[in-house]
Amino acid sequence: MRNLRLALQSFIFILTLFVMNAQADDFRGRIVKVQGEVYVVDNKGNKRSPEKSQFLVKANEKVVTRKGSKAVIQFNDGALSVVNEKSQIKVEKSGWLSHLSGKIYYLFRKVSGKEKARKVKTGFTTIGIRGTSFIVYDEGNEKQVALEEGRLNLESNDKPYEIHKQKPVDDFESFKKQMQQRSEAVNQEYNEYKDKISKDFVEYKKSFDLEANHVISFSGNRVDETEMPNSTKEEFDDFSSYAKDYINAYKELEEDIMK
Repeated sequence: MRNLRLALQSFIFILTLFVMNAQADDFRGRIVKVQGEVYVVDNKGNKRSPEKSQFLVKANEKVVTRKGSKAVIQFNDGALSVVNEKSQIKVEKSGWLSHLSGKIYYLFRKVSGKEKARKVKTGFTTIGIRGTSFIVYDEGNEKQVALEEGRLNLESNDKPYEIHKQKPVDDFESFKKQMQQRSEAVNQEYNEYKDKISKDFVEYKKSFDLEANHVISFSGNRVDETEMPNSTKEEFDDFSSYAKDYINAYKELEEDIMK
């Protein structure tokens, strides 16, 4: 029942925002849960706390969290974010968000028909989304995107990416077993084979797709793609646990909309 009430509240909220948008189209979202020190910064640099009369977030405003703080934001275009401690997100026009710093969990409903994809812009990539849940990390030298569900398109903000994908170890092990009885000449053949496979897993592209349960790390224009480790899966669980009621309500509402 609680999830249904939250789903109904979310639906009413979205409808309310659409009505408000007819009069003031700069309202983009609502902060629905706060832990610790969280504030909103407008485009003039003025700060306010997301209290009862000030929970709405406008276009071109930033949500900022301090150490030990978190916030859950619902958006009027079918998105939800959990902003981790020491993180910043800027709310852009409909369909756009800017990840300024820190660690943020994103949940986007599926896109139907010819509805255009939404985007999250970071300092190291622009992410095209068509319905998915993922985490963006921008903390010092750690610049990563971890995808839990769905599919993302990553587009370079500058020159093409040098994409390094995780090698399938089983292929090498299978090859070695087949060759283990052969001579040193065959060992050389294996080394050449390994070098060739390694080269085959490096690509140069301006944009590429990321599939579920994978993580990409950025270092300049170099991108390394690996399978998602258990530590990252635990982070998804932590975010989902913190915003459980809102995420469940969100998914129930999405299912109703997509029927």
